[in-house]
Amino acid sequence: MSIAKQISKLAQHSAIYAISTAIQKLAGFLLLPKYTNTAYIASRSEFSDYATIFAFTAFMHYFYAYGMDSALLRYFFIGGRDRKTVFSTTLFVLILSSLVTTGILLFWSVPVAQALFGDGSYVLFVQLAAVTLFFDVIGNLPYLVLRAEEKSVQYTLLRILRFFLELGLNIYFIVYLKTGVIGVMYTILIASVINFLVTLPISLRYFALRFDAELCREMLSFALPFLPNGIAFTMIELIDRFIIPAILDKDALGLYSANYKFGTILLQPVLAFRTAWQPFFLKVSSQENAKTIYSRVLTYFTMIAGLIIIGGTFFLGDLLRWNVAGFTFLGQEYWEGINMIPIILLSYLFLGMYMIFTPGFYIEKKSKYMVIFTGSGAIVNILANLYLLPRIGIYGAAWATVLSYATMALTIFIAAQRIYPIQIEWRRISQSIVLIAAAMGIYYYFPLALVWRIGLFLMMIFAFFAILERSE
Repeated sequence: MSIAKQISKLAQHSAIYAISTAIQKLAGFLLLPKYTNTAYIASRSEFSDYATIFAFTAFMHYFYAYGMDSALLRYFFIGGRDRKTVFSTTLFVLILSSLVTTGILLFWSVPVAQALFGDGSYVLFVQLAAVTLFFDVIGNLPYLVLRAEEKSVQYTLLRILRFFLELGLNIYFIVYLKTGVIGVMYTILIASVINFLVTLPISLRYFALRFDAELCREMLSFALPFLPNGIAFTMIELIDRFIIPAILDKDALGLYSANYKFGTILLQPVLAFRTAWQPFFLKVSSQENAKTIYSRVLTYFTMIAGLIIIGGTFFLGDLLRWNVAGFTFLGQEYWEGINMIPIILLSYLFLGMYMIFTPGFYIEKKSKYMVIFTGSGAIVNILANLYLLPRIGIYGAAWATVLSYATMALTIFIAAQRIYPIQIEWRRISQSIVLIAAAMGIYYYFPLALVWRIGLFLMMIFAFFAILERSE
């Protein structure tokens, strides 16, 4: 199969996964007008409670999975083991470790709540999160199987089912019962349990009463370095949720978190790409032209992400302020943070680049080095937040995210070129980055009317096509 056809297949699966990823997050976006409406969640301060427990749950996910999801995918393709043995060994290990971790969180829920919220009365938040995490990590295994089998349509249909479930439950708890933030936690738990039951037949298809101790040792050796790597990555993405209220206040965190959600419109396709990318690069790793494929993927990703960044920069603010039947997509109390959204969009360009440089570390079993890259990013993130937040407010947290992901991309690139070098298409990539920088510069320093921005965006599209067609 030619390079073009293989990349086209990757793009097709990524597009299908993008639908799934977008659908997963759509409930939150659709309900954000309610979340940012004081009739349902009383204040920015209360909204920050939602941001805090979400950050905690995302952080703890890495303690529940500790890289075994990545190990499962690797040993499905590389290692010569029977897939049922790989799956069953992974399942047994995760059930045991997840039960232990959930038990610890339930036992220590009061001090954990005190540490997170400064108030032990939030104990129910922690307990619900602990039980949800157990069902989520076990319920994620069937999705890994579907990714390995490249059954992106079935994967997406199951995610769409969960979307409608979460949307309905959110409306019931938040809009109808007006339970506030705790209703979001009830929603996620119920959806997680139902998802586990619905996907159980997929798990049973690969389940066998087998446990390979030697395989388990190999998988843990590969997986465990992903734990500090995952912790560092989560710190980059979420540590600002804890630093902002300490340096500024809880209202500032609510303002930041609400606007940050819209900055993740690029994160969703990046995550969709990663979902397709991992099984894809493992599958083609044995081909002679694998490195050429990886290089071309980097070029195409940079260009597509660039268009998303430019489009979001030019038009997202207008969309969020658009009044539809008396409602806006973002509550007016949160509008002052809209101008930070393009900065968040830019950060995910570097995150995507980081992901594209990971194949060598999977193929050569060098996962232990990946924490160096995410760890460097985490250190930069914390230092940048501490320096910038007192000076430029929530925009400091946004720029800290850019700096940290750029650090990750740069450090992994340097290391990857030593252990698994690929030929970078520097001209196309640099030209794409220049277009992105020009668009953001115009947005911040030369504000234009909507009609001019539309015209400029069309010109940018033609420029990207010209870069694509120009040979190296």
